[in-house]
Amino acid sequence: FESEIRRFNQDANPGLLRIALKMATGTGKTVVIAMLVAWQTLNKAANQQDGRFKDAFLLVCPGITIRDRLRVVLPSDPNNYYDERDLVPPELKDGLGRARVVITNFHALRLKEKVKAPKVTKQILAGRSDEAGVFTETPDQMASRVLRELGGNKKNIVVFNDEAHHCYRRKPGAVDELVESLKGQEKTEASKRDEEARVWISGLEAIAAKVGIRAVYDLSATPFFLSGSGYPEGTLFPWVVS
Repeated sequence: FESEIRRFNQDANPGLLRIALKMATGTGKTVVIAMLVAWQTLNKAANQQDGRFKDAFLLVCPGITIRDRLRVVLPSDPNNYYDERDLVPPELKDGLGRARVVITNFHALRLKEKVKAPKVTKQILAGRSDEAGVFTETPDQMASRVLRELGGNKKNIVVFNDEAHHCYRRKPGAVDELVESLKGQEKTEASKRDEEARVWISGLEAIAAKVGIRAVYDLSATPFFLSGSGYPEGTLFPWVVS
C-alpha cells in the first residue's frame, strides 16, 4: 500500500509518504489522528530501532480555535481521546508517554520579522532580499522555532494537516493566468487562498529540510484543489484515500 501511495508523490516529494484521508465533517478526524499517534508511538516503543514508526508529531491546522480543540490529541491533556475513547489497552498506556506532539496553526510557518526597520534601511543594509536572515527569519530558523517543543534530537517526524485542503503546491505557471481571469471578490479570495497554501506547504518543506518528515497525513472533508490553484476547482488531491 505504501509503495502505491509513494508512486503518487514522486514528482513533488520524492521519498515522502503523503496520504489524504477524505472524511466528512463530524465523522471523527480528530479520533483518527489520535489513533495514528497511538499506533506510531506504541510501535516505536516496542521496537525503537524500527524506522517505520515515530514518536514525534507536528499537527498543523488553519486557526487558533481549531488548534485549541485539538488538545485532546495530547496524551497529557485531562480530556485526551486515548482515555475518553478507550483507544489504548490499559497495559500499553504508559508507552504513550513517549509521544511528543506540537500543535500549531499554519500562520506559525510564516517567516517572522526579527528586527523592525524601514524598508529603505533594509534594502541598504541587506540588499533587496533578506536571504541571510538579518531582518527576517530564515526557513531554517522558522523550523527550529516551530519544533522547539520536540527537543533537539527528533528526526523524520510525522505531520498531520487538519483541514488539509488549505495545504498544496500550486500548479506551476498556470495559476497566475487563472487568477487574472477572476474579478473582484473572487480574485481577492483566490489570491488569499493561494498565499495561505504557499505559506503552509513552504513551511513544511522547510521543516522537512531541517529534520526530515517521515509521513504526512492530510485530513479533510474536501481534499481537493481550490480556485486559484491552477488546477480545475474540485480536482481531488491524487494522494487521497477514502
